[in-house]
Amino acid sequence: MGEPLIWTERASADIEVIVRYIARRNPSAATAIGLGICHRAHILLTHPQAGTVLDELREGGWRKLIFRRWKIIYTIRDERIIVGRVWPAALGEADLETPLD
Repeated sequence: MGEPLIWTERASADIEVIVRYIARRNPSAATAIGLGICHRAHILLTHPQAGTVLDELREGGWRKLIFRRWKIIYTIRDERIIVGRVWPAALGEADLETPLD
């Protein structure tokens, strides 16, 4: 069995876009936000059901865990937590395809 918390390429790219965007105004805040998102997601290792069902992606079994203004979108597959996106709540309904940048 591999890592129990897996970040997809899309989710990793989302964090990169978020951190770059915030860094234009406040580099120290950008670092804190990036680390905060990652630390928040780690709660899923011990509490995988901590997030709520994500209505717009309900059929795929996707859930959301909130960190400040972002939705950490994840699913549970074979005892692994897969983070599919980190979605700004201000953008409304999340999807698994639309790039943030």
